[in-house]
Amino acid sequence: MIKRIIIVFLLCFSSLLSAQSRVEYLVSLVGVNMDYKEYDNAGTLLDSEKSHMNEILGAEFSYRFYLDQSDRIDFNCMGSYGYSSYVGSYLEDDKGYGSVTSRTYNTLYDLSLYYNNLEISKIALFDLVGGLGVGYRFWNRELSTIQVEQYSWFSLRAKVGLAYHQKNFSITPTIAYEFGINPKMDASGFQEEFKLSSADIMKFSLPIQYKLSEHLDFYGSYVFEYQKIQESNVLYGSNQKGYIEPDSKASNQYIKIGIVFKY
Repeated sequence: MIKRIIIVFLLCFSSLLSAQSRVEYLVSLVGVNMDYKEYDNAGTLLDSEKSHMNEILGAEFSYRFYLDQSDRIDFNCMGSYGYSSYVGSYLEDDKGYGSVTSRTYNTLYDLSLYYNNLEISKIALFDLVGGLGVGYRFWNRELSTIQVEQYSWFSLRAKVGLAYHQKNFSITPTIAYEFGINPKMDASGFQEEFKLSSADIMKFSLPIQYKLSEHLDFYGSYVFEYQKIQESNVLYGSNQKGYIEPDSKASNQYIKIGIVFKY
């Protein structure tokens, strides 16, 4: 599934390659600090996942090509893998949050295709920049060998930022919003999908870039991401008991360090 989606994203912008005037490749290592929590309708905490930066690690690849001096198309593909600490409870008993602890193996993918305008207007020493795009998000949450949950959705994305350039250095604080389309969750033991009411993300990023040579830049970025998912429809298990995927909130942080190759 993921491979097919990547191919679709590649085909969407491959026809534009002949129009490029400049190309950049960004390759970076990624560390993820996860802080995910689920709540019932009364706001009671049901379970949580937490990780440190060195527990979920991955990489990001970005392909940027410039249509002219200010218009750029970006394709971004990020994947990360690792463990988080689970705290929760069994649904069958009433012991409550904290009665069960374990380790969860996570697989995270995020793909996006953006059109960017890098010079919308000038504000003092900053350039106002913005972008519109589409994306796909996937989270495989392996709580045990028999309990696996897979969250996935497409999204419409928009971002705006202020770019500051000085000699070989640039910094671009950016705010982005992602509106989830048809969010869903597949879970072990259920033939049907849980249809999530909504899945939205607000994101703040602080990327910096420093010119090392004519064809090489250092890249680093801090990203804070707030994700909110609203509860799903009711599905019935083999025991005829009704289940829902509850409301959840996540405050995740990313550190990215890499190199930009310019041609």
